[in-house]
Amino acid sequence: MIDIFRINHRGETYQETKDLEQLFEKPEYVSVIQSLNNNSTYRILNLKKEGLGTISQNSNFNAYFLMQDLYGYSGIKPRSYQDYMDVLGNPANQTLWRMANVKYLVLDNLVNVAGLKLIYSGNKTYVYENQNALPRAYFVNEVQKATAIEILNKVKNNQFDPKEIAFVEDVDIIVDKPDSIASVKIEKYGDENIYLNVNASGNNFLFLGDTYVGKGWKAFVDDNETKIFRTNHNFRGIVVPAGNHKVHFEYLPESFVITKNVALVLSSLVVLGLFVSIGLNFRKKKEVSE
Repeated sequence: MIDIFRINHRGETYQETKDLEQLFEKPEYVSVIQSLNNNSTYRILNLKKEGLGTISQNSNFNAYFLMQDLYGYSGIKPRSYQDYMDVLGNPANQTLWRMANVKYLVLDNLVNVAGLKLIYSGNKTYVYENQNALPRAYFVNEVQKATAIEILNKVKNNQFDPKEIAFVEDVDIIVDKPDSIASVKIEKYGDENIYLNVNASGNNFLFLGDTYVGKGWKAFVDDNETKIFRTNHNFRGIVVPAGNHKVHFEYLPESFVITKNVALVLSSLVVLGLFVSIGLNFRKKKEVSE
């Protein structure tokens, strides 16, 4: 009850527009990163110690600028993501950055780390491009079986290259190593629908750097549904046969479809009942007048 009152009371507090505009004033690192990208898919990570958008203060701040952040907070985050944070301790991990498509990092001091290229320096703000970042979707050379904790510890200790090996749980998968003709291109990337154009050189394993959700997400290769494997514990993977294909990931839970259809039927019955009631009432008045 206290929490409901506290949240509900926020709407009664008047705030000057200029205060809101100042709150969401675009930081210099956002302007720099956006100027370098033209509708490409990437993630960022702000590792500064202070300021909005950092891992310690309002980590969802960068969503205001439509930027995908590796460390955005949600109280209902998937268990597998929480497993990563529990084992790694924090998101400062180069293997995680590489496979999760973290292309840019924001720091408050200069660092000398292999693979990080300084692209901007300002007032206690340094933007680095992660030259080791993998695309959001790519083919993996090999698939191995491992337990969840084994996978998480391998990531924590930077013990494998996610481009070379992908790990799955509770299943054995045999795939072909992609050759030079294999390619993956993102055609459209949305919250509920992802469309890819792929060219596989054999039965290749496609890794998608998005959170694995056991229910709701489906994958299709040329409109034929295919199994989504939990990959590297928190991500998705599918097997794509040789050739050029259209790959589609779609989020459409059966519970939503059922509820939508039930609501449609019930609403239709209400409308039908209304028309029947009006018709009967009109007929009754007509009989009385006669």
